[in-house]
Amino acid sequence: MKKNLLNLLSINIIFIFLFSANQLYAQDPATETLSKDELKLLKLEEKVKRTQDKIAATEAKIAYADSLIQAGFEMANEASNELRVIEGEEKLFVKENNNQRKILVKKLKKADDDDVKSIETELKALERSYKSEIKAFDKRYSVEEKKLVKAKSNNVKGKEKLKQYNPKLKEYQKALELAKEQLEEFKAEKDLE
Repeated sequence: MKKNLLNLLSINIIFIFLFSANQLYAQDPATETLSKDELKLLKLEEKVKRTQDKIAATEAKIAYADSLIQAGFEMANEASNELRVIEGEEKLFVKENNNQRKILVKKLKKADDDDVKSIETELKALERSYKSEIKAFDKRYSVEEKKLVKAKSNNVKGKEKLKQYNPKLKEYQKALELAKEQLEEFKAEKDLE
């Protein structure tokens, strides 16, 4: 008897729970449904909003393209200036190295047998130093030339993106004007302002 009573009680509790849940999720009859005019108004307003969002996104892409072009321009200027500096340093180094070489060669011609070996050793050391410095200059040139290539690449990418997004921006702006006109016409027609 207690089992039957507990089963009956648990069934009633479940039933009450389900009934109350059903009442919570049932549509409230007091809620108004939107009229056709209100739905059309909402659609027109959403169309304007979507078009404005598209314009904002496209303007952001155009700004990014402009920044690529600007970064490329600045990088190219920086690399060109650095290449001039490296070239000047290299010319100065070569000139100083040639002067030292001439001095050692003159000493070698006038030197006696005891000094010849030490002067030849100095010449070989000067030659090794020259080769290592020229390699260092070549590496510096290479770095700056890579910057120039990257700058050109940024410039090309930026211009391609501008070609791609400028027409889209104009298209979206025309669509926005049209959507605003339609919205205003609808509001005027229905006296919703």
